[in-house]
Amino acid sequence: MAVALVAAGSVIGPGSPAAAAGSAGYCPDASGVTVVVDFNELGGGTVVRCAPGSQATGLAALKSAGFQITGTMRWGEGFICRIEGRPSADAEKCVDTPPGSAYWSYWHAPNGGSWTYSNKGVLNRTPPAGSFDGWSFSLNRDPADAPRPGVTPSRPAPPPSASPPALPAAPPASDVPVAPPPAGGPVAPPPADGGQPGATGGPTTVGPSTSAAAAPSASAADRPSPVTATALTRSGSADEPVLTDAVAAREEGGVPLGTLAGVLLLAALTAGGLVAARRRRVAEPDD
Repeated sequence: MAVALVAAGSVIGPGSPAAAAGSAGYCPDASGVTVVVDFNELGGGTVVRCAPGSQATGLAALKSAGFQITGTMRWGEGFICRIEGRPSADAEKCVDTPPGSAYWSYWHAPNGGSWTYSNKGVLNRTPPAGSFDGWSFSLNRDPADAPRPGVTPSRPAPPPSASPPALPAAPPASDVPVAPPPAGGPVAPPPADGGQPGATGGPTTVGPSTSAAAAPSASAADRPSPVTATALTRSGSADEPVLTDAVAAREEGGVPLGTLAGVLLLAALTAGGLVAARRRRVAEPDD
């Protein structure tokens, strides 16, 4: 017994064109009906197409998926005689109901379920959205032994999105360590030798509050001793400041003037004493 039973009151001529092109492959989601056609001995393999949206009948799903079908001259498309031109016109005239030994059997299945032979005609069944409708050609077999469509009624899982790997988030500005500037001034530029510890010749950072302490001071050789600084002084005119011997000596590049004058005075006194003693010896008569 052919599975594509006649629907009462429907008379449609054979060879009606498909209503919509549909799309190749499984329906991507549950909004359409996936239609599988297995040609078996007719050649052509197994074809899977999607009938988008809701489908009122099995015939509508088959045509909306884009398959070309041919009904019978007597019963119209209530019996499916050919799908995509198979069987050929030489093998089947499609005048009356196809024989039970060579016909298209009708199947259905929920997504992820198993195929079930339909006990309703192609115009009497409404495929649920997201389900599968199947057609398989049965040649020289009993209806109880009709071959199921050779495709598992299960939509493949969608492929994972090829998104690029996430980059690590930059730390907040508040979490980035920042070296505090030295007390009293800005950060000094690095020394010319690369800033290694103990290197000499690099610039010295001097803050506003430490400039007086870091200013160069006179060496011990240049500083006057307490005795020299408070020793003999010479008075100057109104236009000449008073200088200590130590300062004068340093300015003139020699012995302090006070010390030199004392030496000359002592030498003069000594010479004078010698002259006076010699004169006394000359003036005194010899005994």
